[in-house]
Amino acid sequence: NVFSGNKLKDDFRHVSNSKESDDARPIIRGVCLSPSDKRAIRRYSANMVATGLIPAIERRIAHLNSTVSNAKKGVKNVIKSFWRQSKPKDSPSTSEYDGLAQTQAAEVVASSSVRYKYDTIESQTRLLADTLFLMRDYDAALGVYRLVKDDYKHDKAHLHHASTQEMMALCMNQLNDPNDDSYGYDIQHSIETALYSYSRAGDEEKEGDASNNRSVRPTRAPYATRLATRFCLSVSSSRSICNEKHMEIADLLASASSHETPLGAAVLLEQSSSHYYQANMTRK
Repeated sequence: NVFSGNKLKDDFRHVSNSKESDDARPIIRGVCLSPSDKRAIRRYSANMVATGLIPAIERRIAHLNSTVSNAKKGVKNVIKSFWRQSKPKDSPSTSEYDGLAQTQAAEVVASSSVRYKYDTIESQTRLLADTLFLMRDYDAALGVYRLVKDDYKHDKAHLHHASTQEMMALCMNQLNDPNDDSYGYDIQHSIETALYSYSRAGDEEKEGDASNNRSVRPTRAPYATRLATRFCLSVSSSRSICNEKHMEIADLLASASSHETPLGAAVLLEQSSSHYYQANMTRK
């Protein structure tokens, strides 16, 4: 029994060691496919992209472009935009649906709280801009983003406006020539506007939280504040944006840290100190 028990232990140790070695070994997929199978998969993928995916995206862009052009472009639509009514901001409460069950009332309220539904011209315009951005047509995407940003600003939809300004900064960064830096000022302006709108959206979220104490840092950052932090870290890691602008980026990071939790503020201040150091501001 002693020898059999030792043998079982050795077998278990051998199996566990082989399993650990298998886990540490890199997984190579497709080793069971023959060269003809790989060529067939390559031909199928290329045919699917060429005959299915790209034509579908082209049809979507053409349809959205027609819709946006009829509603947003032209002198007539520009004049009509001066008398454009703002979108409603407040969503209905569940007391309006007392006749429904509680879960159904919550679903109705959740669906009605969407400010810009999929069939509104603002959502259609934003979808067109995002699709053009994914297709790397940054110049056309930038023009469409500029069409919709004023609508969000007029409606005081700070979160949507900040997101649009963020995408505009990304488009201009892709179009910018580092030799002449033609979009440098516009990129900086869009970044500052996006962070300002994110901060205003975060303040609105804090106003709705009765347990929030303005005198101390929040224990849980609002959604808009987390988006601003994500954007700050993305900007900080971009060499093309930070080139010869370390002082401005450091000030933006330090300003954004005032709305974050202690941990989030520490991350932003750490990045800010790095940019201050590269700008020869060693005291900061």
